[in-house]
Amino acid sequence: MASVFVNATTARKDTRNNVVIHGEVRAIESAVLANIDAGVLYANVNTGTTMTTSNVFYNAYFDVTTDRTVADQVNYVHQYFKDLGYAIKITQNAITTDTLIWNISW
Repeated sequence: MASVFVNATTARKDTRNNVVIHGEVRAIESAVLANIDAGVLYANVNTGTTMTTSNVFYNAYFDVTTDRTVADQVNYVHQYFKDLGYAIKITQNAITTDTLIWNISW
């Protein structure tokens, strides 16, 4: 039976900030490609992206706040690279103490 109401999957997808996710993915991909060309088997992205320069994403990911929408966006980027076969870990930036670092290896 056709539904007149949005399902949960669509609701979650529609609340994601696709511009932020797209920018984050492209920045990480650029770092990966640069390091592949340099013969390095990892990339660490710690600045220059929306998620690595804003403590909003750090706070949501590490449960300092309960912003499920922002945490979902971080998890979406994380899962994107896991699905491509990369090992990816999100860590705390030791310099800022309240922003993310993407650590990705292959």
